[in-house]
Amino acid sequence: MSLYLAKIHYWLYDKILLHERLISSMAALAEERGYSSGNLITESYGKFGTPVTGALEDKINLSNIHGWLQERIFSVEKRLAYVVTELLQKKVLTIDELGQIFYENGWEAMKNLEKIDAAPKDVFVLIFDHMLEGMPCDNVNQITESTDDAISWKTTRCLHELHWDEVGGDISNFYRLRDSWIKGFLSASGSAYDYTRSQGEISTIRKG
Repeated sequence: MSLYLAKIHYWLYDKILLHERLISSMAALAEERGYSSGNLITESYGKFGTPVTGALEDKINLSNIHGWLQERIFSVEKRLAYVVTELLQKKVLTIDELGQIFYENGWEAMKNLEKIDAAPKDVFVLIFDHMLEGMPCDNVNQITESTDDAISWKTTRCLHELHWDEVGGDISNFYRLRDSWIKGFLSASGSAYDYTRSQGEISTIRKG
């Protein structure tokens, strides 16, 4: 199996699984509030496919590795957008409550890393070792500044908006939730970092 699968394929699969856990966490909180999350999740499966879990080597289509991973990214992104949009529109959960789920997931992700005290440029890499941003060949984050104290980047094109548009969602909710994830990630780092995202879509991580 190692003749076919490389580290980068496991790296992408782990990012997909993290986003599957985010969906599960949102559904669980909604269930606690008395909402029938099972119906919502079943609807999302019918529209955008079922999640794949378990060992990658047992699931992946070895004759089309790139295509299989791309399909899984599209599926989880569409389902996440659908679940968020439905929960907000039906007033089951607020954006702040959803943001707290993302924050806590980011916090846990950082706590699970062996290397915590890192330079801003290393933290940037770690963030996108977890957050989906298309396939590696998409390379949409362009670094605009990198020093010992800060790193800034601009997203040259949004790979997520088409998924949110498809479900009638608001792409600004996606970025607000991802901001929450990043802030949670940084809060558990052991170093003081500030994270900002300007209206010009420049994101910055700076040592406090």
